Amino acid sequence: MIVKNEEAALGHCLESVKTLVDEIIIVDTGSTDKTIDIANSFGARVHHFKWRDDFSAARNECLKYCGGEWVFILDADEAIDETDREKILNACQYPRADAYSLITRTYTPTSLECSLDAGVRPNIAFPLQNRAQQSGMPAAHNRGFEPESSYGARLHLFPPDIIAMRNNADIQGKRYISNYIEGRSLPFYADNTGLRLARRFNGLAYNGKIHETLGPSLISNGKTIENLDAVIHHYGKMLKEREERKVGYYLTLARQEFDSAPADERAQFNLLQQALVAGRWELALEAAQARLKTNSVPEPLILYGAGLALQELDRHDEAIDYFDLLLKQNSKHALAMLGKGVSLEALGDVSLGRELIIKAIELQPDYVPSRGRLAELEIRANNLDAARGITLKALETAPGEPALYDLLLKIEAARNNPRQIARDALLGIQRCPGGGDGRWHRLAAIYLSRTGERGAAMSILELGLKNFPDDVELIRLKGMIK
Repeated sequence: MIVKNEEAALGHCLESVKTLVDEIIIVDTGSTDKTIDIANSFGARVHHFKWRDDFSAARNECLKYCGGEWVFILDADEAIDETDREKILNACQYPRADAYSLITRTYTPTSLECSLDAGVRPNIAFPLQNRAQQSGMPAAHNRGFEPESSYGARLHLFPPDIIAMRNNADIQGKRYISNYIEGRSLPFYADNTGLRLARRFNGLAYNGKIHETLGPSLISNGKTIENLDAVIHHYGKMLKEREERKVGYYLTLARQEFDSAPADERAQFNLLQQALVAGRWELALEAAQARLKTNSVPEPLILYGAGLALQELDRHDEAIDYFDLLLKQNSKHALAMLGKGVSLEALGDVSLGRELIIKAIELQPDYVPSRGRLAELEIRANNLDAARGITLKALETAPGEPALYDLLLKIEAARNNPRQIARDALLGIQRCPGGGDGRWHRLAAIYLSRTGERGAAMSILELGLKNFPDDVELIRLKGMIK
């Protein structure tokens, strides 16, 4: 492992592997918190390395100190579930390859995150009746939400359509069971694969300043690589402030790598990936077009990234060309189908746009943004009952998506229905305590105070201030209602 200031996550990671590994080698790149103390408490061998804006350099320093036959690479914000420990051990003890790619399951607080050219999926293990705070690490860092007053019963919080949705999900409760304890309290995830387990040999090394990989060293030395059906549970995207800092830094490194080697395919790919995450659409388009010049059969992300960047730049005719190229490669690519539908609708072809968005939903029913786009389309057409029905259907499979509760509020605002707005705001608070940025709490409290429920309104405001202590509007409302 390489680490820097990981006191919030490191203990959870090392606890998950302490009975799996024979030695823990950690290279610290300048921690100023309790990271090293935590590492020492697990018996890790800690070495120090001056950071020089190169992840491979630090990883390779770490590999120098490994003494085992096999190396297993983790980051501090990751963990291994007990269910997969035997698989990993067996892969080393009875090897069928020299190295293995494992699944990296990245948990996210929302389905609107980027995950290459695949959609973030709802976590079917996310427990419906025990909502967890959508921030921080799992287990002890996430406690279930419990209403702090009886406002729900007095307000008849759940109208018939919500009750039907809740009961339907309860009936399906058996499918909300997972073999993994890790990550089960978090609402969304995306799976990718990466080389994480390898037999040591002279020449094993990482390559690339960013998104570093062992692949080139393995391939150039004639080593075999296979997939291992084991999951690395990655929690980094749940740590919001750290993720926000990383976005800019990673983009800087990717830009430096690209500028020093603009014809390098990895540099092009990495710049595209980081520019998409950062919402730098011109830069993403530049990287995608550079990659297209060097590869006659581009990866799906190149075509999708170019299409998405053009769409965000309101160049919808050009965006459709890239989505069409991707659909020619894979006619069942749900995000390309959605992208084309959205661009057609933006160009005025609402009927065909709607048709393609519905096809995207059919291709990937649990991809929430497709249903959200369809609901938005119905709102613009003033088909508010249809929009609400689509949103509630999405909530059946993604009850932890804050954007869906915002859609419900938007629909009821269009109807000028304050009572239902309050109900939907309360539902959002119950299901997603960290969502709404204080807005849901304000809406619910205003309605409750106007209907004489001042005690319930105060409870909602106090709950809001626990999650958003600096929200001046919540503070002001509390003073007014008090």
